[in-house]
Amino acid sequence: MEFLGDNLMMEQPPDAFRLTSDAVALANFFSCNKTDTVIDVGCGTGVLALMVSKKCRRVIAVDINASATAQAAKNVELNNLPNVEIITADVRDAHKTIGANTADAIICNPPYFTTGEMSANDNKRLARHAETLPLTDLAAAATRLLKCGGHIFFCYPAHHTAKAVAIFENDNFRVKELKFISNAKGVYLTLFKCKKYNGDSGHNTKIVTF
Repeated sequence: MEFLGDNLMMEQPPDAFRLTSDAVALANFFSCNKTDTVIDVGCGTGVLALMVSKKCRRVIAVDINASATAQAAKNVELNNLPNVEIITADVRDAHKTIGANTADAIICNPPYFTTGEMSANDNKRLARHAETLPLTDLAAAATRLLKCGGHIFFCYPAHHTAKAVAIFENDNFRVKELKFISNAKGVYLTLFKCKKYNGDSGHNTKIVTF
């Protein structure tokens, strides 16, 4: 049993991708309004959905891995969170189920490993390796799912910050905030807050260093 604070807890099977400091940092970085609908993209066993559930009106948590979403549903029930809905779907097609322009905010801890041996364990492979959800696909999916003016919050390796900015700006986003952190394993990451462009003239980026 993992205790997340704020009277939240979760169970993770031994073969699941484990709770990381990345997720905790991203959840703390995330912000929204109490009336918002939030989509957790690539929710895994539900850690981010649980941690943001008390900040908003509704959370829709989506993952392609049925084993992970089954556990996420158990964790939602464990915490008695009626405002969290779990959906098994490929995020590239999630707008067909959830509806386009539905979300006020998206939170995502995307898979970003591009090197090293892939795990034979499907749960860990899907959660870790970038081929599962390339950043270009995440940006395209976010464009479809977010309302105009909505925000996506995600983390990515710091040495790919310029690449991530270019990808999201190419998909009609404006980078509103970057925060640079070092996770528990000493990996440098960037936390992103990007806004789906709504025609406003402001394009200032807040940068927070370590």
